[in-house]
This record gives sequence, C-alpha cells and structure tokens, in this order.
Amino acid sequence: MEKSISRKILVIGLISLFLGASATIGVSATGAWTENFDSYAAGSALSGQGGWHGWDDVATVTGYVSNAQSRSPANSVEIAWFGGNAADQVHDYNGVDSGIWTYTAYQYVPSVMTGNTYFILLNTYVTGTHNNPDWSLQLVSCASLGTIVDFDDAEATLPLVTDAWAEIKVVIDFDTDWQTITYNGEPLQAKSWTEGVYPGGAKNLAAVDLYADSAVSTSVYYDDLSVLPAGEELLCDAGGDYSCEIGHAINFTGFASGGIVPYTWAWAFGDGNTSIVQNPTHTYGAPGVYNVTLTVTDAAMTSVSDQALATVTEIQLVPELEISTITGGFGVKAVIKNTGTGAATNVDWTIALDGKLVFLGKSSPGTIPSIAAGAESSIKSKLILGFGKTNIVVSATCDEGATAELTKTAFVLGPLVLSVK
Repeated sequence: MEKSISRKILVIGLISLFLGASATIGVSATGAWTENFDSYAAGSALSGQGGWHGWDDVATVTGYVSNAQSRSPANSVEIAWFGGNAADQVHDYNGVDSGIWTYTAYQYVPSVMTGNTYFILLNTYVTGTHNNPDWSLQLVSCASLGTIVDFDDAEATLPLVTDAWAEIKVVIDFDTDWQTITYNGEPLQAKSWTEGVYPGGAKNLAAVDLYADSAVSTSVYYDDLSVLPAGEELLCDAGGDYSCEIGHAINFTGFASGGIVPYTWAWAFGDGNTSIVQNPTHTYGAPGVYNVTLTVTDAAMTSVSDQALATVTEIQLVPELEISTITGGFGVKAVIKNTGTGAATNVDWTIALDGKLVFLGKSSPGTIPSIAAGAESSIKSKLILGFGKTNIVVSATCDEGATAELTKTAFVLGPLVLSVK
C-alpha cells in the first residue's frame, strides 16, 4: 500500500486528517518518564512546558492544564476543541527501544462528552513527515458509541468509562515486537508493535499524541502518565478501608514498591490534616466518611497516589448486664447490674427453679423498663412452695442485645429458700 501523509480518523465513517511528528527530545538517560501536570499553572497552555508541544510544533493546537479534574492533586491536561483548533498535544521520548516497557495513562471522560478523542503512540516522529507506519497504536474514545476502540481493529473494543478515571496501559516488548493493551483493567488488544498499522514501523517509542479530533469534541482529561521499564512501575497502597469511633485513633498503613528508593510519603486525611510518615496515626474530631489520599514520591520525583475511606462513627453507648447477687428467704431475690456505657431498655428477666418437688413459683418472669449505665435493679420471685434441693437460674436480656445469667443451688423448705450458694 502506498504510504500516505495523512492519517485516517474514525468518527462513524473515515475522515482524512493530517498525521504529524517532531524530532525526538531526550527525556532521561534511561528513557523513564512521568507526568502529573502539577508543576504547571492551572489554565496555562501545555505547549512549551515540560517537553510538550503541538503537533508539527504548531503552538495553537495546545491542550490546557486544568484543575477541573485530577487523579492526583491538583492538575490534569484538558484535551478538546479550543477556539477553532483541535488540541493535538505531543510529548517525545528517547531511549525507549529495547526490552519491555509499560506506558500508563489515566483518562477521564465526562458523561456529557461529545465527539471523539485519540490516544496515540508513535514509533517514529519527525516534524512535517507523516507516514501511516509512524503510529503503532491509536485508541479512539467515541462518545456517540460509548466505546473505546483500536482505530486499526474495530473488533478490539470495550465500553467507555465515564465520570471516573480509567487506566490505559500498554506493555511494549521490543524484543518480541509485541504490545498488549488493557483499559480499566480489561484486555483490549494484543498485536505487533511495528506492524500495528502497516508493516515497516520502527522498534521504538518516539512520542505520545493526545488529539481532540474535530469541532464537536468536548473536554477529556489525562493525568499520571508514565513510561517505565516493565516491573519497575512505582505503586502505592493506602490500605484500608478504615473505621473507628469518634475520639479513637486510626492507624494508617502505607505501602510502596517499584520506582527508585527512597520514597517520601504524603497523607491527606480528608479533614484538612496531613502527615509525612509512612504509617501515621490520626484522630478525627467529628464523625463522617473521609476520603484519605496517600501520595508516594520516589527519588526520581515520580509520584503515584491511592485512596481509602475512613469512616468515623459516634461513640456507641452499649449496656452490659450482670446478675450480681442471688439471695433466698421467702422467695428468691436477685440484683441485675448494668456495667456498660449505655442504658439497657426493656430488661426481661426470669427466676427459674428446677427442683422436682417445687410446686409453686418454678418460674417468675418480669420486665424492668430501663436500667441506666452503672445502675442496678432488684427483682423478686413469686411465692415459692416446695421441698428439696434445686438449682436457681436467674437470667436477663435487653433490647440492645446484652444478656446475663447466674446459677446458684439452694434448698426449698415450704415457702423458704435456704442455703443459697
């Protein structure tokens, strides 16, 4: 097939648009690179900052730094049709051409988005020279269809995630000339890197292109992009979820792996308080559900974040019941204590005797409306008549679920209950 200086863009049919590239800019000696857009001012044009530039170095096709959405505080890049120009934002890479690498990007598509947006990885990038083999992957997020699809293979498609951050991950194995793509944790595509479009592509990652397509394309956001050797991605875990009663401390547990040690730790507890230790302890001053964020930064200034929930509830005042004493005499008497922190309501009690020759008063039930925390209440059986040895079982329950039981032995002589022990 004859090489073309245009690329085909899928809306519903095929539309020809110009595909471009620019000279490679060095990123680092190893090729590893990360971007979270937080070092740039919100509202500023991204082109000209941090190695980003417009397609074919055209400044007017810039994306914009935005704090309207962010996966890691506080910024992302907004890609859309701006003032007569489609954002066509490019970043170049150097030294990513052997071994296994992982490209990760997080995409936020509002549910009100219209049009298409493109995530493109190019294997060759030279300003003004645009050939079909120059890209190895184009992912199209299509609002009208509600899908994300490989532009070069319409059968490789998944439902589009909206109003949430979705991970785009591309693992590139240059040694075997293969790439695998997952979206939001789901497999999307696996194919050759150099023959992903047409045979003849280079074993190289030259650039990423974030492209807004056309005048109907509204805002889509990207954050936390990275290019890292496979298996060395910086990961962190905020643990949780966590819960406690008001006034009690929560022990938070942070974990990180990959990247370049040492790590720095930054916790935001959701109530305005922060910590810079790995495993902090924090006490909340009010009940509620708090969004807790852990951000880990490695020695290469790569940052990743993870979130957990901390649920803080009011102190639960709970009763605890205890049968403190059982005494005899004319009938059986007992004392029920509430040793807990909350009132016990509707305390149902029973005094039961199991002697074979107990003729009256074998079971005496009753209800105490309430026993306050720290208080006690006395109870007494009905008239008892009988003769001989018996067990006395006093039990109590309340609406809050607390229970108590105590068993004693005694001797019944007529109406008297003797030798309780």
